[in-house]
Amino acid sequence: MDVATSIVASASKHYLAGNYDEALRLYKQAAAAYGNTLFEANITLCEKRLKGGGSVNPVLPGSPAESRQLIETQGLLEHYYRRCQELEYKLLDNAAK
Repeated sequence: MDVATSIVASASKHYLAGNYDEALRLYKQAAAAYGNTLFEANITLCEKRLKGGGSVNPVLPGSPAESRQLIETQGLLEHYYRRCQELEYKLLDNAAK
C-alpha cells in the first residue's frame, strides 16, 4: 500500500470509527499533498460531524450519499496517484533516452 492510499484508508477508518478529529487531520494532510478538491467533501463531512456531534452508525456514516462520496473520493485519489506515477516513469524513460 502506497503512502497516499495509506493516509486515505487511515482517515476513512478513523471517520467510520467516529474519530473525526483524527480523520479531519489526515484528510487535510492528504488534501495538502494531493489537491484540495479531491478531499473537500471528506473534510466538510468531518467538520459537520465535529460541529453536530451526535452518534453516527460506524458502518454507514451519515447518509448513503456520504458513504458513496467517501468511496468515490478514495477511488479517484488512487486513480490519479497511479496515473501520476505512470507519467513520472514515462518522463524518466524519455530522459534516459
